[in-house]
Amino acid sequence: MTCTRLLTMMSIGVARRNGQSSPGSNPSQRFSYFPITMETCCSGLSPNQRHCVLLLVVTVVSYYLIMDATLYHTLQGVDLVNEKKVPGQSWSPFRPLSVKLIMQDPTTHYVITPLSELFNDFTHFSEVFYFITPNMITFTHVFLSFVAAKFIVSESLKNRRIGVLIFEIRTFLDALDGAVYRARAANKTYESHHSEIGFWIDSTSDTIGGIALMFGILFFLWWKQPPRKEVGPLPWTNDDKNGNHIETSSEKHDTRTHKYYTKKFIFWRCFCYGLLIGIASAIWDQTMWSYNDIFMTPAKSPDVATLQSQALHSSSTFAVWWAWRMLEGQALIHYMLLAILCDSIWEFLRFVQYLGFVILGILIFFSYYHVSS
Repeated sequence: MTCTRLLTMMSIGVARRNGQSSPGSNPSQRFSYFPITMETCCSGLSPNQRHCVLLLVVTVVSYYLIMDATLYHTLQGVDLVNEKKVPGQSWSPFRPLSVKLIMQDPTTHYVITPLSELFNDFTHFSEVFYFITPNMITFTHVFLSFVAAKFIVSESLKNRRIGVLIFEIRTFLDALDGAVYRARAANKTYESHHSEIGFWIDSTSDTIGGIALMFGILFFLWWKQPPRKEVGPLPWTNDDKNGNHIETSSEKHDTRTHKYYTKKFIFWRCFCYGLLIGIASAIWDQTMWSYNDIFMTPAKSPDVATLQSQALHSSSTFAVWWAWRMLEGQALIHYMLLAILCDSIWEFLRFVQYLGFVILGILIFFSYYHVSS
């Protein structure tokens, strides 16, 4: 569902970048947004390949919808205070549940984390390679984030897509260090431990990885594919020969030119999205711990336990958590990676530059209101 919304809401000017005429080329439509379609995203693919891409998108969206519905149904019969992992039981995205796991973005929750847990269970990585600590894995994925940024700066779309793949491998290693930690720790619950140095190393490494990604995008827009906008004359201009007015929208007298955005303006848009990721990550962590104190702390009386259960199983709680799943920092990074895959980086940044802050602000307001009530 997230992928579909992103594909339909982002804008693209593929035809303009290729020097082709685009629909709505008259002055009144000159600065309009062009929605992404399967044709623009798959312009270099054969019909059979396009069908495969469409089938993949439908499959992923359906998978996320089914898993979200299953998560909601599972949550109705769960008491988070008493959620513990059964020894010998393979990892599941639904048991044992925790506030952090429920508020995790769908791609991490349903794809990357299960892969890391299954990889560790199948290979016994945490046991065989006992000398490899979670922090060593963390330092490795920091290095991969710089490698991915290097590929993203490339002028070749193929190389940029390779950079996306490398960054997703980085994200897999980020999940793997948590899987290794839980396999060796006494507490198997999927949650953060602020009192341990490993948490701060991991958080700092994630921040560095996000910064590396945004700088890769910034340098790409500065050096390889500077975005530009159309600059045209007024709707009417003078014909110097006879002094008559002519329409500039006619093909014969079309005098439109292109003007490149300044580096300062490009930096500002990239900075805005990086700031959005940072704010979303910080507030998500704070909100997650607020809900953690409410729903994963034993109640002191039966009445409080009843209220705790009612609030946990309410639709409003799941709605707030689901909204955070769509807007937490890792989800925003996945949206950007999808924009890179679609070769629509600038169009995506233009669309979310201020809208993202408005939506995030609304979510923060409702979250604090929901926690306080």
